[in-house]
Amino acid sequence: MIDLELTHLGIFLVAGLASPVVIKIIQYILAPNIPRLKAATTTYECGEKPIGDAQVRFNAQFFTFAVVFVLFDILTIFFLLWAYAFQIIEEKITIILIMSVFALFVLIGLFFWMKKGTMKWV
Repeated sequence: MIDLELTHLGIFLVAGLASPVVIKIIQYILAPNIPRLKAATTTYECGEKPIGDAQVRFNAQFFTFAVVFVLFDILTIFFLLWAYAFQIIEEKITIILIMSVFALFVLIGLFFWMKKGTMKWV
């Protein structure tokens, strides 16, 4: 039974790792080899002539805010799983200690993030 499961896992891993390579090979074979025109590389603005450069400066604080938002979404999921495990497992002290250490690491990261002044623009 275990051999069959490992075989399925191996097939899944080989197929998962080989599929991007196979797709790139098929793309290279089937894609037309046409030199890129200048019009093909310019920005499309609904039929209007593009004004200015398409490369705009991006404020990195928006990125860090999005990363912290995703971090706290994941933290919420972990806390929900922790609450579920708290009902099932009988060693409550161990669960509380592990989740407290996890929350402490997240809070230390949050305080570091706030001390760096990343939220000053809000």
